[in-house]
Amino acid sequence: MIRRFALALLLLVPLAGVFNAADEPAKLTDKNYEKTRDYLLPKGEEEDWAKVAWRTTLWDGVIDAQKEDKPIMLFAMNGHPFGCT
Repeated sequence: MIRRFALALLLLVPLAGVFNAADEPAKLTDKNYEKTRDYLLPKGEEEDWAKVAWRTTLWDGVIDAQKEDKPIMLFAMNGHPFGCT
């Protein structure tokens, strides 16, 4: 319980500076558009995962791995993605 609270606090504290004192969202203007856009768009190193030739089924991965003599990484999960089971 304490770990979840600490994690939530760590994730929410950086968001505290996003809103001004009146809790109004910042206005998007011509002056701050480019800075905001550049902040929101992913950087080059954040898109490296898209360069991997992912397979959507295990069997497709097995066939390709055998052809190329490469290992397989299988990511599987059970339950709610946020751990709320």
